[in-house]
Amino acid sequence: MPIAVVLGLSALGQEPVALVNGQEISRQELEQATGLTSLIYTIYQQFPRFAQTLLTTEEGSALIRRYQRDVLEQLILRELEVQEAEARGLEPDAATLEAKVQETMDQILMQNDLTEEELSDILAQQGRTLEGFREEVTVQVREQLMIQALQEAVTAPASVSEEEIEAYYQEHPDRFTDEAGEIRPLAEVHDDIEALLLDQKRGELWRSWLEETRAAADVQIMLEGGS
Repeated sequence: MPIAVVLGLSALGQEPVALVNGQEISRQELEQATGLTSLIYTIYQQFPRFAQTLLTTEEGSALIRRYQRDVLEQLILRELEVQEAEARGLEPDAATLEAKVQETMDQILMQNDLTEEELSDILAQQGRTLEGFREEVTVQVREQLMIQALQEAVTAPASVSEEEIEAYYQEHPDRFTDEAGEIRPLAEVHDDIEALLLDQKRGELWRSWLEETRAAADVQIMLEGGS
């Protein structure tokens, strides 16, 4: 979790760019998710002419809008996931949440080569506090744990039959050939095939659930070019 993404680079307005079943997604949330301020600054430092084209032409503006819209769609899906997890009562227990928050804080410090005091100083320069930052991390971690629990619940019905395992083995013999050119017996690769097919089925169930939930949701997009 890069610190530039976590900390954000500016205090933007809270006006909504989308409503998801009545729940707002703010422009500040979108800016933090896109990292546009940091991204454009970095491009300008290294490729100023490209940055100028990006910022001063209709083609550049269209590219930026498309990127914002794609990221906004991911935020919309995440909000729908959180709403469903809350509706199902998939709240993480306090001990698990606290342990994961501390792990995340430790990772942030380690990945950015910071001490807690140095992070506190950086936040203070932005008019923020370490306590407030930890609360933000807690919100993110809580949502992630809830989404993981939701995924497990949605994909729980997935199963793989022995017939499907046998069929996959017969249809893909080249994937089970050893160094001597011999096909490994089914008993040796049975569990690997089962795990592969189970992952595929879980992925299909999750994607199907997301598509159906998105289609049924009341989503209003106020971002320019939205629909």
